[in-house]
Amino acid sequence: MPSSIMDVPVHCRSEAYRTFCHEIEHLDESHGLLNAVVAVSMHFLPNTEVRTVQLEIDEIAARILSRVSSGNPRALAAHLHHVLFDELGFHGDANNYFNPRNSFLPYVLESKQGLPITLTIIYKLVAERIGLEVDGISSPGHFLARLRVGEDLMIVDPFFGGDVLNSEELADRVALTTGQREVVPVDRLPSATNRQWVARVIANLIHIYSMQGCPQSIAAMSELYDALKVTY
Repeated sequence: MPSSIMDVPVHCRSEAYRTFCHEIEHLDESHGLLNAVVAVSMHFLPNTEVRTVQLEIDEIAARILSRVSSGNPRALAAHLHHVLFDELGFHGDANNYFNPRNSFLPYVLESKQGLPITLTIIYKLVAERIGLEVDGISSPGHFLARLRVGEDLMIVDPFFGGDVLNSEELADRVALTTGQREVVPVDRLPSATNRQWVARVIANLIHIYSMQGCPQSIAAMSELYDALKVTY
């Protein structure tokens, strides 16, 4: 662990901070992404166990795999969407968007609603467990998934129930948030690194707690954000 990371945090729960600092050394791998995002939640949900969240993701993936015997990517993608969005009902929380819990992965798995980024993290982690490839697309004001199915690339919006968007539809959706419309080919959209995913989760929480006037929570999340920057 880099020497400039604090041995004992001032504001963040110690277990959450230790887990986070350990996992950000492994952000090149999916398990590092999952565990780091769960560690962020551990500050607010102290009874959270990383292993429990891992098992929940595994169970969703197993449910999908039990229905596809061929391993065909298109069949896997179809069942991925059916299970996540039709059966389990994952969707965006448009009515209470700035509820901090929408950024906590354990809560999102339980409630089946969250922010674009937390829903996309779940989408990515489940998809990868069934053998599909997913990138995160950090578009302005929104977060999306880019799913590779054979030779095809699909832009998926987990916040809106797994909508599949073409370049024109993506431009329209981003324009709703930013007021600016730009059409970019699907294959040219830059992928977010796992480190950028984690940074955005923390930045969202800092923004939300700033709106709510919660200085202790801002300070705790800032300690995690600083640790992430130190290891960059």
